[in-house]
Amino acid sequence: MQNKTTITLLLTIMMSCLVTSFGNSQSKKSSPLLHLKPAKEILIESDKIWLSDLFYSDREFKDKIIGDAPELGKKLKLFRKDLRRIVKASPLNWSGSLRKSVVVSRSAKQVPMNIIRNTVVKALEQNHVNDEIEVEFNDRNLKILVPKNAEEAIRVLQSHLDQRTGRFEVVVNINSTANEDQNIILKGKAFAIIPMPVPNKHIGAGQLINKKDITWRKVRIKQQSFGVVGSMEQLLDHVAKRPLTAGRLIRMSDVRPQQLIKKGEFVTLHFKNKTMSLSTRGVSVEPGSRNQVIRVKNPRSKRIIEARVLGPNTAVVLPTTTILR
Repeated sequence: MQNKTTITLLLTIMMSCLVTSFGNSQSKKSSPLLHLKPAKEILIESDKIWLSDLFYSDREFKDKIIGDAPELGKKLKLFRKDLRRIVKASPLNWSGSLRKSVVVSRSAKQVPMNIIRNTVVKALEQNHVNDEIEVEFNDRNLKILVPKNAEEAIRVLQSHLDQRTGRFEVVVNINSTANEDQNIILKGKAFAIIPMPVPNKHIGAGQLINKKDITWRKVRIKQQSFGVVGSMEQLLDHVAKRPLTAGRLIRMSDVRPQQLIKKGEFVTLHFKNKTMSLSTRGVSVEPGSRNQVIRVKNPRSKRIIEARVLGPNTAVVLPTTTILR
C-alpha cells in the first residue's frame, strides 16, 4: 500500500512538471517573434540600449532596457551569442540570424572648438590678465562630445595661469539638456596679442599704399620684432619698395616715403606770417616726402632756403628759415 502511494505521488509530480513545461513552451511560442534590424550599425541617442533598438516585430511587444550604451561617439559590438542571451532573458522569441554581429553606436556631436577657446580666453582675461590673449591647447586633437540633439552650456569652474610661462590649466564644465555633465581639465599656453597693420591684398613694388589697402591682424607680441610697422601712420604716404603679400607683417625696410617733390622740379613756395601771405616758385635742390624739410633754390637770386613739403610740388617756407647761400 505504501509503495502504491509513493508511485502515485511520483506520477503526480511528473505530470505537474510536464504541464508547467508545456505551459512555458506554449507561452514562449505565443510571444511575439523578434527580428534583428537589418542595419549593420545601429545609432542610438540614449545612454541606455533598449530591446527595440536592436529588434523589431510584426506584433507589439513590451520594451525594456538591456544594458548601458557606449560612451558618446564610441561603438559597441554585439555578437550572435550576446543577442541570444538578450532574447533568452525575455519572454520573446527570436529565430536567429545569419549575421555574426551588430554594431551599436552612440550618436554625438562635437562642441565647436571656437566656443571652447573663446570660453577659456574670456575666463583667463577676466581673472588673470589685462591684455588680449589667444590660447593653444596641449591636445591638438581635442574633441569634446555631447549628445547629438542636446543643447550644451559651457562654463569654467576653475582657472590657473602662470604669468611667467603663460601656461594655464582650467576645469571646464559641459552641461547638456540630456542631463549629462562633463568636467574636463584643459591645459595649454596663453599668448598676449596686439593688432598690427597688414596688406589686405597684394601690393606691387612702387605702388602707393592707401588706407583701403590695409587691414588689421592680431599677432602674438613675441612675433613682433624690431623694425616691423606697427601703426597706420607709418604706412600712409608711403610706397612699397618690394612686393607686399596679403596678411603678412610689413617691415620698415619694405616701404619708403612717397616722393612728392623730385630733385630739379619747380616747387610752389608759400610764406605766411601775421601780416602777409606770399607765394613764389623755386627749384628743388633735393627730393622730398610729406613733412620733410628740403632745400629750394630761388631761380633769380640763386639763394637757397629751407621749406617743409606739404604736397605734390608744394612746400611752405619755415618761419624761422635762414638763407643758406
